[in-house]
Amino acid sequence: MRGQRISTKAVVAVVALLAVAATISILINTPAPATAGWKAAIFFTAFGLLASGLGYKTSSATTGSIGFLPFLSIAAIAPNIAALGTVAVSILGAEALARRQVQKALFNLAQFVLAEGIAISLYLSVGGASIRAWPDDPLNIPAFVLMVAAWLVCNKLAVSAIVSVATGAEVRQHWLQSMKASAVYDILSFPLIFFFAVAYVRFGAGVSSALALPMLGLRQLYKNNIVLQQINEELLELMVSTVDAQDPYTSGHSQRVSVFARIIAELMGFRQRDVRRIEQAALLHDIGKIYAEFSPIIRKPGRLTDQEYEVMKSHSEKGASLVAKVTHFADLVPMIVSHHEAWDGRGYPHGLRDEAIPPGARIIALADTIDAMSTSRPYRAALGLEVVRFELEKQASRQFDPEMCSKLLSERAWKTLVDKVAEANNRFPVGI
Repeated sequence: MRGQRISTKAVVAVVALLAVAATISILINTPAPATAGWKAAIFFTAFGLLASGLGYKTSSATTGSIGFLPFLSIAAIAPNIAALGTVAVSILGAEALARRQVQKALFNLAQFVLAEGIAISLYLSVGGASIRAWPDDPLNIPAFVLMVAAWLVCNKLAVSAIVSVATGAEVRQHWLQSMKASAVYDILSFPLIFFFAVAYVRFGAGVSSALALPMLGLRQLYKNNIVLQQINEELLELMVSTVDAQDPYTSGHSQRVSVFARIIAELMGFRQRDVRRIEQAALLHDIGKIYAEFSPIIRKPGRLTDQEYEVMKSHSEKGASLVAKVTHFADLVPMIVSHHEAWDGRGYPHGLRDEAIPPGARIIALADTIDAMSTSRPYRAALGLEVVRFELEKQASRQFDPEMCSKLLSERAWKTLVDKVAEANNRFPVGI
């Protein structure tokens, strides 16, 4: 815990130092704001306080807000220290009202100021300028797009870095997921940022204030999208936990297999969307065991009879039928039903072989076997990872896809997986 706190403090310190550097750079490289710029800053600070105060939880470790709307609007109007002042006052006010812990408040302040500073610097470096003279001086659209994109990327990257230290999540994965989750809403925000700024410049504070309504509407869209995602994730976890609760020796199995499947899919070079779907299918791969007929067999400490084995073999089809009832999970069904198929055609339930087995199912088969061998069972202790590696080599072209095995067992890939096995076992320990 001590090491984690130090690491978290180190990330906060780095982000804070970068924010200070960005602020100094803006002070040195941009002219002092005119009176109109300070007036605009005061106006957008009020909306920044409102937007930041209406933050919402995006996960147990992070919160979201639509503060970027007023912050980027003022950046387009006054791309100088006035915009950074707007961000600083807005965030400090919101953090004080929320009575946030000092370290969290400092990080939030620093990462917003850093994102604003980098966005403004890039905007000016490619020819962007204040839009106060619009439409006589037309908007530099590429510069504006770059500014907004840079702000979003930097903001989410800083959050992903601190979440990685605090929770052990991978920075890249968390960042990609957060970018993807809000991509549609971020794109929709582009014109709203511009209109928000232009309304203030051309028509004054009153008309610009009217855009607070769509701003709040966008905030609700963000929040609803996050809530739906959280509900889906929590329902998945609930279903999986119900299966794992039947046997303490397999507790955490589905979660660990999900982690391993994600790592293997990434090592195989799958697209991020496909990686995510494989990860979800792996989480649900044993969901068929939720039926009562499997409970006594799962708890049996000794070897299974032929009849019991035949019953257990039906879990993949039963699980696939259950998952198929959820329209959103339709593409997971082939992976779930086929995760016990074998490369040589001796698997079940359909005896598929070679390329006929869905790629995701081949990955889940590897992940499932790795976890089964590397954790303890009533009839044997956990096997060492070198033994696991030997068995995977032995079963290549028999049970497993030989090309996948070859890539996975390369020195670099195997080291990555070994590290993740240790992390997953600590995060999802066997409940014995």
